[in-house]
Amino acid sequence: MSFLGIDIGWGEILIILIVALVVVGPEKLPSYARKGARFVRNIQKVTTNLTGQISKAINLDDEEGGKASDFKKDLMAAKKSLEKDVAELKSSFDEQAKVISKTLDEGTKDVSQSLKQSANEISSTLSAQVNEIKTTLDAQAEAVSKTVEAGVRETAASIEQATAEVPVPAGASAPPVMVSAPPEPTVIAGNGDTN
Repeated sequence: MSFLGIDIGWGEILIILIVALVVVGPEKLPSYARKGARFVRNIQKVTTNLTGQISKAINLDDEEGGKASDFKKDLMAAKKSLEKDVAELKSSFDEQAKVISKTLDEGTKDVSQSLKQSANEISSTLSAQVNEIKTTLDAQAEAVSKTVEAGVRETAASIEQATAEVPVPAGASAPPVMVSAPPEPTVIAGNGDTN
């Protein structure tokens, strides 16, 4: 695509738009875009008018048989000067586009590396916290299991002592006392947790 005599590709236009969005902000970007379009239209009008005047002057000189040769020379010099200025402007824009592209590439690399590092840190922290919580829960489950076992033993001992102290009438046998051990914890498949 040619813009004011400058070859600009879609990638360069995209870079310019991204930079404009970052620098100006999304709220003011439409008004700046309108101003830019107006500026470009005015430049195009000026160059079209100037080209038309130069063509007219050249045609007048040819028609008048050389009467306007000085004017023609001045216009040709002005045309060469304008072409030189346009070439310099194009060169400047090309250099700026390269610098902007390089800056954006470096910025995206830095952001990508930073995001990867942050993700790794978060993952490590979460893994450590999950392991810590699992260890704490395992210790608490074991403590609860031991407390329940001690309570069951105490209760069984109390029942045995109470039945031993009850007098048995002559000729009768003592009723059997059933004391069961606490149930074994069951393991849920896959995660090692106990119920």
